[in-house]
Amino acid sequence: MARRGRLPVTVKLLLCCMLAILFYVCYKIFQFTNVSNDSTGSTRRSYDGQSRSDILPVLPNYDAFRRPNTGSNEDGSKPLMLSEGHIYDDKVFDDGSSETNDSKEISEDSDYSDSKLTSLPPKIWNPSNIPDYPFEVQKCPTCFGNSLCASFSNGDAMLNITSRYLDDNGMVYSGYYKRTKILGKRMASNANFMKLDNFICVNTSQDVNCDVSDAVVMSYLASDEALSVQHFKNELWKITHSSRAELSATICSSRRFIDSIKNLYNEDKRGILNEEERSNLMTSLILNPEGLLLKFFMESDSTEGTIWPLPFYIGECGRIAVIEDPGKPLIQFYNDTWVKRVSLSLQLLDMIDKFCKENSDWLLLFTDFHHSNFAVTESGRVILTKLKDVVIVDKYDNKPFTGVADNHINYDRPCNEECFAAFVQKLLKNPTSYCKDMQYYAQMMYALGCRWLLSANIDHKVHSNGFNTAKSYPVNPAGLLHSLPSDHEQGISELLDECIHETTPGGRLSAVEELMDLLQEIQYLQEIQYSG
Repeated sequence: MARRGRLPVTVKLLLCCMLAILFYVCYKIFQFTNVSNDSTGSTRRSYDGQSRSDILPVLPNYDAFRRPNTGSNEDGSKPLMLSEGHIYDDKVFDDGSSETNDSKEISEDSDYSDSKLTSLPPKIWNPSNIPDYPFEVQKCPTCFGNSLCASFSNGDAMLNITSRYLDDNGMVYSGYYKRTKILGKRMASNANFMKLDNFICVNTSQDVNCDVSDAVVMSYLASDEALSVQHFKNELWKITHSSRAELSATICSSRRFIDSIKNLYNEDKRGILNEEERSNLMTSLILNPEGLLLKFFMESDSTEGTIWPLPFYIGECGRIAVIEDPGKPLIQFYNDTWVKRVSLSLQLLDMIDKFCKENSDWLLLFTDFHHSNFAVTESGRVILTKLKDVVIVDKYDNKPFTGVADNHINYDRPCNEECFAAFVQKLLKNPTSYCKDMQYYAQMMYALGCRWLLSANIDHKVHSNGFNTAKSYPVNPAGLLHSLPSDHEQGISELLDECIHETTPGGRLSAVEELMDLLQEIQYLQEIQYSG
């Protein structure tokens, strides 16, 4: 029998090396495939086949965090609850009387109605500690932001679900941030939130009820075009509102105003917003710009030295914006002492002065002078509590016309409510042309304030408010300047009449100046009398 030949040793060694190399290559291919699959789900987003790894980091998977409420978290700590008590470190905080671990950080004699909180909350937070409603953090960045989410997650901030009310713009909850009384505001109705969500889904060619947390960064709202002056003036209101007048804050927008609010949302201050920051900005602006405007004016406080009579904006978490509790409603002071009512009346007129003249850059036009929109802080300051109907005018960009041919204003005739209403209708149709006249027509705030808040004359209470003629008020309670002392009754009444309905050009501004001088004199004499 023939003997089989054996392979040489060198050939055997070569085959073994080749086999080892083959196994090693297969192992590396398998390992690379697994790593790529894992990293694709956690560090990169793909939309319509286009990689978006250059934009937002992936938000947490909120569904993975959700679990039934068992009364405690996995680490044994208690979860945030919207409950009847204000729970801080397992202690019930009742009207500020009980002490918390965080109370030492804040002076006990501080007046939070006028304070400026300086410490920023941490940004690491667990979504499982925050209820789905009313916060809806799972829909971020289609929300107001998350600067306070860590505080709500760890218990520093608390809302009381049983202490709530519905205002014109949505549900409002009371609560505490450490030892500061706060209001958590939804800022918009559920219907308007749904309109925004549906717009985003349709705009990104998806079915309604899509995941807006992903869709918004692909939508028109995250584009450069959405942050243009023309879009702010002419298109923004169409998304959730039925008329341009319902989103008046943007009607006289300027490039400088847009750059200013972009800077508010630009955390790294490099001038470029990422898609998340754009989405927060646009959500705030479209639904209700109140929170955005409060941040804007707080920034103005620090840079221009103007102290605006507005609530302090604390932060936001999801679809809840948080402000300081503004204090007691103005109406609660209508039957206060004469001295107190004189003081409040002076503050209201001074507020309008600030809106018109205080700041060299910005004019604030507000026309909804219903008593429910004003409050008095614990220190006695009158503040405006609702900013949804405020118009921001850039004084530099909207300088009044100087040429006779281009001037829309007849300075030879007095301007009253009918004149103002006619101007507003022109403004709504052509903002670009008529925003330049706003600095003249801002004087109508004095007329509206005198009519709705100061005068006790019933004949002054039965007209529309002049800005949005579709809105009419029921008869308001008697104004602050009721039951006038006999020695001032005629003088104050005549000045209020001229303030509300001027009979000569410039008569309103002259009457307001005289009225403020008279009220200051009364206040001064009363102080001397009481001090003596």
